[in-house]
Amino acid sequence: MIDRRNRGCALGVAVALCALALAACSDAPSTPPAAEQTAVIGPARAAGDLDAIAAAGVLRLARRRWDGFDTLPRQGLPAERYRELAEAFAAQRGLAVEWRTVEGFHELIPAVRDGRVDVAVANITVTDSRRREVAFTAPLTTTREWVVGAAAASGHALAELRFGVPAQTAYVESLAEHVPDAAVTLLPAGTDPTEVLQALEAGEFDATVMDAVVARPLVAASPTVRQLGELPAPRDLAWAVRRDNPQLLGALNAFLEEAHLAGSDDIAHRDLAQMRRSGRLRMLTLNGPATYYLWRGELIGFEYELVKAFADSQGLVLETVVAPHREDLQPWLQAGRGDLISAGITITAARQDAGLAFSDPYLRVREVFVSRAPVDALAGLKGRRVTVQAGTSFVETLRGLPADMGISIDLAEVASPALIERVGRGAAEVTLADSHVAQIEAAFDERLHLGPELETEQSLGWALRADQPQLLAALNEFIQDRYRGYEYNVLRNKYFRNERRMRRQREHRVEGETLSPYDGIIRAAAEEHGFDWRLIVSQMYQESGFDPAQVSFAGARGLMQVLPRTAQEVGVAADRLTEPRPGIAAGVRYLAWTRDRFPSLPLGEQHWFALAAYNAGVGHVRDARRLAARQGWDAGRWFDNVENAMLLLSEDRYARQAVHGYVRGSEPVRYVSEIRHRYRAYLDHLAALRGRQGVPAASE
Repeated sequence: MIDRRNRGCALGVAVALCALALAACSDAPSTPPAAEQTAVIGPARAAGDLDAIAAAGVLRLARRRWDGFDTLPRQGLPAERYRELAEAFAAQRGLAVEWRTVEGFHELIPAVRDGRVDVAVANITVTDSRRREVAFTAPLTTTREWVVGAAAASGHALAELRFGVPAQTAYVESLAEHVPDAAVTLLPAGTDPTEVLQALEAGEFDATVMDAVVARPLVAASPTVRQLGELPAPRDLAWAVRRDNPQLLGALNAFLEEAHLAGSDDIAHRDLAQMRRSGRLRMLTLNGPATYYLWRGELIGFEYELVKAFADSQGLVLETVVAPHREDLQPWLQAGRGDLISAGITITAARQDAGLAFSDPYLRVREVFVSRAPVDALAGLKGRRVTVQAGTSFVETLRGLPADMGISIDLAEVASPALIERVGRGAAEVTLADSHVAQIEAAFDERLHLGPELETEQSLGWALRADQPQLLAALNEFIQDRYRGYEYNVLRNKYFRNERRMRRQREHRVEGETLSPYDGIIRAAAEEHGFDWRLIVSQMYQESGFDPAQVSFAGARGLMQVLPRTAQEVGVAADRLTEPRPGIAAGVRYLAWTRDRFPSLPLGEQHWFALAAYNAGVGHVRDARRLAARQGWDAGRWFDNVENAMLLLSEDRYARQAVHGYVRGSEPVRYVSEIRHRYRAYLDHLAALRGRQGVPAASE
């Protein structure tokens, strides 16, 4: 049985080793694939235990809709890993999977209790009251609950504070148990943690209770909110099944035991053998465009995907550990908080002397100048002003150039990606950057010109401790096998040489009343969700240039460039996204969902915020609103206010203080601006056309 004394952070282990459980039953009858359908939970059916589920051939699993779409894991695994684990259990049993969704976390337990699903797959806190409604699996992990509040509340007894917590959460019971005399305001069930933070910052109450894993990034992002304490009892987190399903519960627990749920190794010096026993590899990295970031609900980044490919080759699940500053990476590695560093680290003798071991190079780069106007040779830089980050090797490079070039050096406090964005906006003239970083930024901004490139080549490697010879050997073998191979080149081209991202949109001349080849489909979808159809046409052109076969660098498809995972959330099959009708339906439904995340804004502003969130993600837009308020700008207006804050989130010092981290801020800013400009042009065109036909423009 599972040792309940060692039930710490075990999710990564369980997910990583679910493949072992599948391999162990490879001689079983062929298993049907997991069903792709995801639907809103419907009415109850006759509830049965595992034998009845096996007879039906389908395991019904519940999850919260949009779970993980705006979460950048800074210590741990993305939310979809639970889904992989649940599907592995179903496959082991020869069952198809039918995923069912709920809008709010508080709906999961009633869905199980009432027989509408078989298992609720989520981090559900185990409480006595919930045990009276459902049964819980063995804990997948445990959590501590933090008391979080305004800095001004520090030093006060908890019973003196005014608490605000979402209704129907375990936090209500925790307060009743540990702070029974506190005044408690119940927030609406399903209130987002970011909204709770905003209410705290606004002084609507003094404190709240949150799981530590949720509270940690919120506290780090807020200048006024602190951890005030920690409730004494740790909480188990588990999945839920019906109380009258002992067979299913036993099978789930046996599967989790097969998956070798073990104790936490959050702080551990490990070599490859220990990683294989735990089932996970912990990558220390930074949040940024070349490393690891959140884009439209997907975790991406060259470093992240390359290390994930290595982890996959070893049968390990990749866990990301994001350090707040580059200078924290080596101390965290030496302390055992991660297994390797992957953050664009240059291999140098000084770093090796300081105790780091390096893999063979996985990427070789040069320093390259970045400008708006083409500069093809060093002579073309004569008399130009070059802005670089203070304290970097770029400063020494510039100072080493011939004096007669007359280059002026401007020192800034921001890193290369933000400086390159400034060049793209015309806020800086020229910068010097590593070629791989410059190539990523140029792939997103056709206004940038790269060149000239300097001769000296630098090698990037994965950094390890000296006591990891097994991991070092495996990494070098992986590099030798994959470097410059097909998969490596696909990944390199995806991030550094994606010509499609650099091309300008094709021109479509508008004549007559037809704005696109899909006006009829757009009108119906827009009317259903309360949008001006011409705004949707403008957005569609921005996304795909009216090409239904378009596929983005990250796998977004179709006219509205919807990711397969997003399509699943809105009830559209991923393999139909390149068809006009379902592709448009998926995009408009997703846009409606992003709009509904900003209910307090006036309708006009809602649309701009919805478009920004469609492009960058709701979490990043919420971060930008909070930052705008701190900067003294209007957090309820996009243009000239929140869009300015969005640009700042590309800079390290602001991204580190944001709940959701780095975002390429110029992307949503340009996205919304160009859609608005095109939308207004459509209105002007149609108004002029109706005027020529003698129809008042107001009839539009």
